[in-house]
Amino acid sequence: MTENSLSRPHRFRQLAVVFPALVVPFIASFFYFVLFPGTAFGNSFYSGVKVFLLVWPFFAVLVVLKGKMIDRTRPKRHLASILPGALFGLLVVGLLVLLLKATPLSAVVDENAERMAGRIRDLGVADHFLLFALFISFVHAALEEFFWRWFTFGQATKLMSVSKAHLVAAIGFASHHVVILSQFFPIGFALVLGACVAIGGFAWSWMMDRYNSLAGSWVSHMIVDLGLMWVGWEVLQKAA
Repeated sequence: MTENSLSRPHRFRQLAVVFPALVVPFIASFFYFVLFPGTAFGNSFYSGVKVFLLVWPFFAVLVVLKGKMIDRTRPKRHLASILPGALFGLLVVGLLVLLLKATPLSAVVDENAERMAGRIRDLGVADHFLLFALFISFVHAALEEFFWRWFTFGQATKLMSVSKAHLVAAIGFASHHVVILSQFFPIGFALVLGACVAIGGFAWSWMMDRYNSLAGSWVSHMIVDLGLMWVGWEVLQKAA
């Protein structure tokens, strides 16, 4: 079904499932990271949004759209997607290391190390950071790929062109990251880093679309998150 062939009721249902996907993680990030950090109330939003990432796609597709979770109309090229995904992930981590070693970002991170460590402690994960890092890098990365690439991007393609859907899903993916980054960095840095997140999201949805598989984007996302968790570990050591 193309964008132009959508009936008005079906288009409304598509909007009704895509719009919450784009705004709920963004709104929740204000509660758990800006307004009520380190509180049970704030952390409940953090846990709640993770449940939302898992449950909403199933509810939206099966109940609201009355569709199928598995598309068998295109071949899935899982193995073919892994190498480009891994290479992209390694490229991003390499650029991250370069930014931290050879640009003013390094000084900004050092200046805000205590604040960053405090937010990690607020989430209650500082004492078991290794387990948290592994969960984020493996399980949470897979969850985000399922939500942002398979579901949000996939459903957005039924409302607009594929190129626009890449952009919309990437901006949605980056939006809550900008909120989080703004608590650590000046807004200019936060927006630039948020744009980098959006570029990553665009690349991962492109991989998913090209290979009809989440394998490559998940491997890529996993590598990037491992790099970011290493930064978090370094910050905790500096602030100890």
